[in-house]
Amino acid sequence: MAEALAYVRATTPPESYATDRRYQRVLLVVVMLAVTAFGSLMTLITVALDDMGADLGASRVTMTWTITGLMLIMAVATPMAGTLGDVHGHRKVLLIGLLGGAVATFLCGLAWNAPSLIFFRVLFGLFAAMVNPNAMSLMMHAYGAERRATAVGWFQFAVTGAPTLGLIAGGPLIDATGWRTIFFVFAGVSLIAFLVGAPLLRPMPRQVGRPLDVRGATSLGLGVLGVLLTITELVSGRFGLLLVVWVAVAIGFLANFVHVERTVAAPMLKLEYLHRREFSMPLLSAAAVQFAYMGGFVITPALLSRRYGWTTGAIALLMMPRPGAFSVASLAGGWLPSRIGFRWPIMIGALSMAASMIAFAAASPLTGAVGIGLIVLGLVLSGVASGISQPSVAAMSVNAVDEADLGIANGMNQQMIFVGIVAGIQTMNVLVGESSDSARFVQTYLVGLGFALVGFVFASLAKDVPR
Repeated sequence: MAEALAYVRATTPPESYATDRRYQRVLLVVVMLAVTAFGSLMTLITVALDDMGADLGASRVTMTWTITGLMLIMAVATPMAGTLGDVHGHRKVLLIGLLGGAVATFLCGLAWNAPSLIFFRVLFGLFAAMVNPNAMSLMMHAYGAERRATAVGWFQFAVTGAPTLGLIAGGPLIDATGWRTIFFVFAGVSLIAFLVGAPLLRPMPRQVGRPLDVRGATSLGLGVLGVLLTITELVSGRFGLLLVVWVAVAIGFLANFVHVERTVAAPMLKLEYLHRREFSMPLLSAAAVQFAYMGGFVITPALLSRRYGWTTGAIALLMMPRPGAFSVASLAGGWLPSRIGFRWPIMIGALSMAASMIAFAAASPLTGAVGIGLIVLGLVLSGVASGISQPSVAAMSVNAVDEADLGIANGMNQQMIFVGIVAGIQTMNVLVGESSDSARFVQTYLVGLGFALVGFVFASLAKDVPR
């Protein structure tokens, strides 16, 4: 056992990184470029689903897989990508993700039918999984252990602030030139991020000689995939043999994951972390809140299109308050933990998400200015909810693990978020379907309200950690 665990762990960031404010600013710019394509395209594709479906001859439910398929692969691959960063270097894995993501995004613009577009989006998700956890790890490393919440706040600002600029041009661009153009544009942005980041990003200590827990990562990924496909079958009202198969896949692989992690010399995830409330409760809260966040976000364009008669470009511009509020609230979310602890921002975020679902539900029966005002209010509250809570979720869960497990902790954090996102998108999109009935929208937003309140309960059960 001693020989199996004899790998080098570098646990302390170089002091020059933690005090080098110039490098921190440079890193922030690179990260903003790196995440622009992911964030911008997520919003633009959401509002353009009907246009894309009409062009490719597919239904909205089918086109939703351009989002959920990407999220599925990210939920499966993100923890492994974080571990790859721990072992082979976060800088290297991030740069590979950027270059591969640029190619995959360009291919999306060449898609000839719905299945090809879904495949290229899934391919993009594989490379995006290499970008997000490793970019966050580089940010946390550069800021040092004492300023991790601040680092996550700036990371979330980058994730949402940069795409806000993309929406300003992207929405009208779709109306003017069609949906394919946005893929070519953001492929170029990702390529620029790679070219800028390659000479400027600094390496951080890695765990030299640590073996990759491939069996554990594969079992966890396939188990999560089984869970998500089970949810998809349930919310679609399909209760046949395929549902039984996915349930068996989920149980079998998750049980194997537990077995592997208990017996392997260098586990991907130390199972004792799951017993720490400061690790597990924030992650469960984030998953529940993200169910409401992305589920509500996906059906709101349908509400604006079907009941308010808005065009794709106009809807894209109207959605801007969400990432804008997210980016501003992220800065507050990075500042608050040093004043009130980590748990309270997570609880405030869950309550804000619940309030946003109420605003959306109240807007559903309306068609005039009051309804638009309520939708804008809901978008702002949703952005504030995620922005103010995510820095505390990430910092609390990372502080609960050993320093050497920084990458996997970030990977698990994002995996739980993706699980909530996929479940929310699939559930709430299926509940609304192709209907324009206001009652269907109200009922669906109330489901989101229920999950936001569950997120609040989980947050209240979290054990706060020293600031």
